[in-house]
Amino acid sequence: MTAPALGNPQYEAHESPPLLRTLGLGAQFSLIASATLLVTPVIVADASGRGEPYVVWMVFASLIVVGVSTLIQVRRLGFIGAAATLPMFTAAFAIPFCITAVQDGGPATLTTLLLLAAVAQIAISRWLFILRRVVTPTVGGTVMMILSITLASVVFDLLDDATQVTPEAASLTAFVTMVVAAALTLRRSPLLRFWGPIAGIIVGCLVAGALGIFDTSRVTESAWIGLPAEYPGLGLDFGLEFWTLLPAFLFLGVIISIQANGASISMQRVAWREDRAVDFRQMQGAVAGGGASNLLAAIGGTVPNAINPGIIAFTQITGVASRTLGYSIGFFFILLAFLPKVSGLLSSIPGPVMTGYLIMVTGTLFVDGARTVIQNEQNNEKIAVAGVCFWIGAAFQFKLFALPDLGPVLNAMLASGITTGGLAAVVMILYLEFTNPRRVRFQSQLHIDALPELNAFIARFADSRGWDSAMKDRLSAVAEETLLTLAPLDLEGLLAEPDDDEDDEDKEERQLIVLASSDGPVADLEFIGGGDDENMEDRLRQLQQHDSETMVEQDVSLRLLRNYASSVRHQQYHDTDIISVTVEPPAPR
Repeated sequence: MTAPALGNPQYEAHESPPLLRTLGLGAQFSLIASATLLVTPVIVADASGRGEPYVVWMVFASLIVVGVSTLIQVRRLGFIGAAATLPMFTAAFAIPFCITAVQDGGPATLTTLLLLAAVAQIAISRWLFILRRVVTPTVGGTVMMILSITLASVVFDLLDDATQVTPEAASLTAFVTMVVAAALTLRRSPLLRFWGPIAGIIVGCLVAGALGIFDTSRVTESAWIGLPAEYPGLGLDFGLEFWTLLPAFLFLGVIISIQANGASISMQRVAWREDRAVDFRQMQGAVAGGGASNLLAAIGGTVPNAINPGIIAFTQITGVASRTLGYSIGFFFILLAFLPKVSGLLSSIPGPVMTGYLIMVTGTLFVDGARTVIQNEQNNEKIAVAGVCFWIGAAFQFKLFALPDLGPVLNAMLASGITTGGLAAVVMILYLEFTNPRRVRFQSQLHIDALPELNAFIARFADSRGWDSAMKDRLSAVAEETLLTLAPLDLEGLLAEPDDDEDDEDKEERQLIVLASSDGPVADLEFIGGGDDENMEDRLRQLQQHDSETMVEQDVSLRLLRNYASSVRHQQYHDTDIISVTVEPPAPR
């Protein structure tokens, strides 16, 4: 296949490719994804010591949950789902926590913890605009880096267990798997990166078979079509193990939410032919869809899920971002669950092969965490927070501190690098936010009548920074044009008789909040309020590309704003718009 140009797909989300092509691509992606998707439930089920029936159930439930939640992401139910092709995937970085939960407390503990993590994700999706200063790339990237440490301990335990029986064969198999996967994944080609993990697993299984360490009994003893013979049952457990692991699983919900943010943004960039501003409402839907997926995973007694990042490369390779492809992928996941021989083959991957694959996951996880921080954070203080908190988490994870006995709950919490490093990151970010003396606040009703008060606020802000009249005038112009964009003056509406008193009351109650800060001579204004369905960034881009002599009133405001502001970012959430404007001082004449 020849990959189309990035951001120039052959089929956008609302377009439908031919049925046979859709089914073929859906089968291809689901089969490739399933081989790595089942690594997580198999490792967790094996570690639980509950025997083969529990492994079979985890494989079945994982495929069903991933398939159904993929359909939810594509279809969107209310505010849940992105309405985009974002297939779900089992979260390999959750393996350490899941193993601890099932070993110490049993499946009921894992179910209870995952339920609360799912609730946290749904809450984050609804309040994302409020939590945007806490649920940040800095916190998410830091915890992802610490996760690489905890996952590495699982990898080394897997390899150690395998080498106890067949040291040479296990070591060679893990090494070959890692080398093949790395050799392809590190190439620039999206096609090779996409096939890298599955190629490493296939070659690793061939080596394991040649060395006599590939047990195929699960495949030979499975039926072609059927259901699991045993159901482990559901239950809730609020014992000691639950309370000690609760902070880690809540952070896990935060990490999955941030991962969903990144996946949604990346998909939007490759799913449209023309450049568009990021749709934060779709991003909220993706986070809520991830929460729904983990709610289903908890009910099904299986492991946490996250969005499969491989869909980005797959979209680039195939040029198909159509939602019909998402439906095809979801249905094929569900179909595989009812084919025990196929799922048995995918779940029979030897431990050394899993070890080689997870080594790649561990390294990628650390790099992705560091990239998340560096690429999304311009504040040097917050970048320093990520570095400090990573080593705080590592110090507690490896027990470098001699701590007093604080009781079983606190002792267990402090033994987790995720809990200590994640909490340290949140506390430090909040400290920077609350001790920042540069941000001042203005609040009023979102109405054009608020303009005089807004201008007075802007004047006080400029005076407090010691800026001259030219900068003050520029800031006032930006504030006025942004207000006109959020609450445009509708003369016809003012002259017309009101049709609905309740609607008028709702409009009057809409609030405008302005946060003003500065970095040297540059001003940053953040306008929080309501708006229409059209994104300001897209409208500005259209005006730049298609200047016209005929302008409506709102276009005049946008043109003036484009001239006064050095950058404009419009984040549209459900019921809330946030417009961030950066204003530089005018050049001296």
